[in-house]
Amino acid sequence: MENKSIRIAATAGLLCASLTACTAADPVVTTSPAADTVPEPASSSVSTSTADGIPAAALLQPADVGGVRAEPLEQGDFAHVRPLRPCGDERYPSDASRTDAVAVRFAVPGAEQGSTPSVVVQFVGRHEAGGAAEQFKDVGAALDRCPGGLGEGQRKWEVVEEDADSVLVRIGQRFAYADEEPATVNHYAALSRVNDAVVVVADLGWENSDGSESLVRDLMTKAEERAATLG
Repeated sequence: MENKSIRIAATAGLLCASLTACTAADPVVTTSPAADTVPEPASSSVSTSTADGIPAAALLQPADVGGVRAEPLEQGDFAHVRPLRPCGDERYPSDASRTDAVAVRFAVPGAEQGSTPSVVVQFVGRHEAGGAAEQFKDVGAALDRCPGGLGEGQRKWEVVEEDADSVLVRIGQRFAYADEEPATVNHYAALSRVNDAVVVVADLGWENSDGSESLVRDLMTKAEERAATLG
């Protein structure tokens, strides 16, 4: 399949310039068909595939994110990007076609030593034939229907760029951190359809810091290549 994701050139320094605790081990994950059910470690040893579902090799690897190892997510964590759900808990008709799903996160260091890291979330949902295309349509319709806003407890969803099989969005939220004045924080997420899978990569920043659009673009390119191995 031709890779149609939104592209930019990215330097290696964008990721892990000097993280001493990085490891090259593969992530250990399991999968579940439920829309918001999340993985738990399959075992204490490194696994190259899950028992019956999405292989670990189909996810971003440590080499893609500066040597950082994936960590499984708790159920419900970052549900708004698993996949993109601008209308809140509203389920999509295409959720019923999902056969497996996995969600992990990476604590990606800043470009410079000691700089603020980012929480990067990856979601991969595998669907029956035609289901991923329907899911992509459902998400697009939801982005049109529920742009949101910056009121208390809200998120503002803005499409930055899109094509037939991918979309990049900016997710704004206004809140106060610690004793600081309220401010708008922007995160970025990309969604792409790869064969019968839907892939999300999101940079959710760190505390009250913004995410990186360029990091999401770069990682999505790699995530698509990994997900293409699902066939």
